[in-house]
Amino acid sequence: MTITFTHDVSRDWTEIRLERNGAALPLDAWAIEAPSALLPGVDLAQRLIAAGSAIAEADALFVAHDAIAGLSAREAAALSLPPATALRAVVEGSGLIVRPDFRATLSWQRPTGQAVIGVERIGAWLRVGGALQRLPTSLFDIAEAIDRLAGAPVEDITSRLSAIAALREVLPAAEQQGEASARGLLGRMTIVQADAFSLDLKGEGEDLRLLPVLHRSGAAEKEPLLPPEQQRTFGEDQFLRFSNARPVYALGEGWYVVLSPVLRHALAEVRRIASAPAETRRAFAAAPRAFLREALGEDADPTVIEQLFQETAAWSERVVGLGLWTKRVVPWVPLSATDWFGPETPGADGAGEPKGPYAGIEVDGRRIPLSRDQIADLQARVESAIGAGHASVDLVMDGKTIAIPAHHETLSALQRAEAALLPRRRETSAVSGAPEVLIIKPNEETIEVEEAVAPGRSAPAMALPASLTTVPKPHQAEGIAWLQRAWMKGLPGVLLADDMGLGKTLQGLAFLAWLREGMQSGVVERAPVMIVAPTGLLENWRAEHDRHLVAPGLGRCLPAFGQGLAAIRRRDADGRPALDVGRLREADWVLTTYETLRDYDRDFGQVRFAALLFDEAQKIKTPGVRLTDAAKAMQAEFRMALTGTPVENRLADLWCIVDTVHPGCLGDLKSFSVRYEEAADAAKLRHLRESLDRERSGRPPLLLRRLKEDRLPELPPREEIIRAAPMEGAQLAAYETTLRDAREAGKRGGVLEALQRLRAICLHPDTQSDPGDEAFVSASARLRTAIEALDGIAAKNERALIFLDDLEMQSRLVGLLQRRYRLSSPPMVINGAVNGKTRQARVDRFQSSEGGFDVMLLSPRAGGVGLTLTRANHVIHLSRWWNPAVEDQCTGRVLRIGQSRPVTIHIPMAVLPDGRRSFDENLHALLERKRRLMREALLPPAATDADREDLLEQTLRGEGR
Repeated sequence: MTITFTHDVSRDWTEIRLERNGAALPLDAWAIEAPSALLPGVDLAQRLIAAGSAIAEADALFVAHDAIAGLSAREAAALSLPPATALRAVVEGSGLIVRPDFRATLSWQRPTGQAVIGVERIGAWLRVGGALQRLPTSLFDIAEAIDRLAGAPVEDITSRLSAIAALREVLPAAEQQGEASARGLLGRMTIVQADAFSLDLKGEGEDLRLLPVLHRSGAAEKEPLLPPEQQRTFGEDQFLRFSNARPVYALGEGWYVVLSPVLRHALAEVRRIASAPAETRRAFAAAPRAFLREALGEDADPTVIEQLFQETAAWSERVVGLGLWTKRVVPWVPLSATDWFGPETPGADGAGEPKGPYAGIEVDGRRIPLSRDQIADLQARVESAIGAGHASVDLVMDGKTIAIPAHHETLSALQRAEAALLPRRRETSAVSGAPEVLIIKPNEETIEVEEAVAPGRSAPAMALPASLTTVPKPHQAEGIAWLQRAWMKGLPGVLLADDMGLGKTLQGLAFLAWLREGMQSGVVERAPVMIVAPTGLLENWRAEHDRHLVAPGLGRCLPAFGQGLAAIRRRDADGRPALDVGRLREADWVLTTYETLRDYDRDFGQVRFAALLFDEAQKIKTPGVRLTDAAKAMQAEFRMALTGTPVENRLADLWCIVDTVHPGCLGDLKSFSVRYEEAADAAKLRHLRESLDRERSGRPPLLLRRLKEDRLPELPPREEIIRAAPMEGAQLAAYETTLRDAREAGKRGGVLEALQRLRAICLHPDTQSDPGDEAFVSASARLRTAIEALDGIAAKNERALIFLDDLEMQSRLVGLLQRRYRLSSPPMVINGAVNGKTRQARVDRFQSSEGGFDVMLLSPRAGGVGLTLTRANHVIHLSRWWNPAVEDQCTGRVLRIGQSRPVTIHIPMAVLPDGRRSFDENLHALLERKRRLMREALLPPAATDADREDLLEQTLRGEGR
């Protein structure tokens, strides 16, 4: 009996089968039927399926050609595929690239330079003399670009140049590796594709000029796409030569830039505005997205519009200098980065982290850590810039240039930072002329605005609104009553921070419906209410309104987004896109996005709303940015912020949200940061929480936060089991070696590298090894005890979720678990590579499938939010996430409304056989402390530098708390 992988090649796919004596085996049986030598290929097949790179049919795997090209030599061999070709590609262009008759040809030659005749390409394969050779990614991309050029219509110069640009992008890497060469003009020209832009603002007053700077969306940094000389040619010459935007621009010396269709449409609007009166140019410079929304039409994807215009530091600095908006430098205290298993925060001078104690400043939401020496150097440079009349100085951070405002206020802030290591926000200076956006008093340095509690407001009787058809759960009824009391007692606003799944939307709608009924009866003065939500939740709000409320509900809805926004848009006298304020005032309830609120803040700001609801209020957690400023600038009798995560990374998140709904309640940001962020003192944090969630002088608390386990008594009991197993053999040796190397390194960078290595070793010492299943499991203490837990779960015919973030381990476990438990199909996987539609299909299948035992593998980030998986009643945290809030979200997939069985959370841990405390044990203790303080005192779940250093030191000593 012979079992082998076979493959067949077509234009669209590479078809792979596992055959026994020439008969194809069902794909779901591969993991069980394949001999051990072929198991790496079976596991790879599952990884390709999980990544969406292959389609599984009954007895065949159809793999996309780009995935075939991306396989390593080891992976290709695991599927018994032919090796990569040794042939070189020769690319030659003929004709002028801007002419329809331009052609690019592809030929092949051996490494000796001998031409090879009769080569046929089929996707990621070359057929040479009857044999197949696999193309690596670099050559596959070249061949695809040439085919795309050949297939572009002759008259479509944009598509043709886009294909040529794609070809020029992939050629250099192949040329450097000796895999390809380009001849003729094609080898000498440079073609780039642009799909985003920023603005360079030149001159002032009547001489203000708008010069577009081209970008590529999705780039890690907002750097210009073109080198300085070519950018000047484009922005100051070619762009202004024509009355409209062109699909392609020739920039000289072999440079060409191709505009995407959407960018071309947007730049046509920029070109029109460039010739408009100065007032219109000023308005465009301050709020370009408002103009772009109108130019592109309401059917345009809001995400595309957000990405289309890039808010660079240079643009922001000029907007500030023109008095269109006030950029602020806000204070912060040294905190660790969110991903504390990742790299260190780089230094402000691009040469590594600042030496010695440091704090920093925050400019446009970007943190800039500064040591005392760097502060002194920056002070001197700012002084020189002020004397020379320069608007800013450049500060290089991690190789990138940041513009720091050159003002006496900035100097003053730096002087204070030198003494206190806590920078201050520069004072907002008055600007001549009306600002193009609303300027707020931000409460960042001192309390500039403090909203007092009103004596009391007129209100209908406290009761559930008549239009509410859904019977609220007890905690929801309590929340509705709390909102009603807050209104009646005159609070400016509140923060509803219930855990996700507790029905914040229902509580908000019920309160607004109660308020609406008060207006109808004449008890409450008539005024519109507004709900601000992320774009993706707008339709959900309308659906939830119709689901929970009967007519009249909240009354007539004015959707200030999509087509609804187009219906109320008009132009001001200065040509600025504006909204019909009268329509806003006449509406019963307005529904809009945070971005629309930002772009039309001057119009929304003219309306006095009875109530303003901010959904997913973590969107306005960052001080000193325009999205937050716009939210704070609104006029409302009562404000509600709804979020399940009032503190994501730092306590300043909470301050900013609370300062939006109740200005001044928590004091100024500087004092708040000094008191609560410099040191995570549990007593201070408990006092902070008590000041927010306790009733005072007969007034309801400002904060209401309930957790699922506290407020859903109908949930079944939960049990947490710590499953520890001693490390042995290769795992123990690798762990001890890493400890020794870390001690000898003696420097922080080496220790951090050791921390990452320890985390990986405790999961498995070698995830890429290919021993049999039993040997692979035995090599990891943590995996051993996880499998023991699964054995018990399978014996009871129950189901489990396994959370881990190592993709290699995920793919390895798919086949291993199917073989061990003789599952009829491979366990399903949900990770970041699985798209939303497929993800939901896998959830539905897991939830609805008949039978007993099953298991699903999930990444904490991809599978920890928005999924209901109550058919499982076991959760195994095979690899621990650094943030206990994320880990709790993962557990929440199972422990939620709809769960009818007791839930067990399994924590596998690798421990040391001699009794010393291991990395796993110390990390568990840290997470438990963070979880307790997070619940008791709103401590930020993100680990601090002190937490990290403590964990490292304890692990190296083999001790713990």
